[in-house]
Amino acid sequence: MRKSTFIGNLVAWVVVAAVCVAFLAWYHMSDMDVVAAAIGDSALVQLGVVAASPVLLFAMGVLIGLTLVWFKKITLGRGFKVLWRVVGIAGLALIAMSAAPMLSPEMESAFMWASVIVVYVSIAAPILIMMFGLAYALGCAGTDASKRGPFAKYLPDDHFE
Repeated sequence: MRKSTFIGNLVAWVVVAAVCVAFLAWYHMSDMDVVAAAIGDSALVQLGVVAASPVLLFAMGVLIGLTLVWFKKITLGRGFKVLWRVVGIAGLALIAMSAAPMLSPEMESAFMWASVIVVYVSIAAPILIMMFGLAYALGCAGTDASKRGPFAKYLPDDHFE
């Protein structure tokens, strides 16, 4: 993994985690009347109620995965990198689809299944959402030159340090 990829992802996911922690702290530590009034007035607060916990879990998985990939110098073949990246982005897309009904009432019937799945998994098996974050981090790992496949001689060298 290139240093710029590591630092960029690390900073972005630390910021995302900090925003989620700040929202969850406000939500759980404020007076219930204030929170109820804010939920009724703002779609953004409703979005935070549904998405803050799963996004924080995803960010925690990414941060753990990035540190493992960086410090253990994990490299993968191109196929596995693509597979892990697709799995990680699919998990993130599921979380984004769960937030769609809060942003647009017309999408409520179309994406309510995603909201139910994400909220249920966040409560019942939060480690699963963290595993999607870990998969995203593995998708950012460096490419192993020995595992590039049969057409490696036609591909540019993308193993940077």
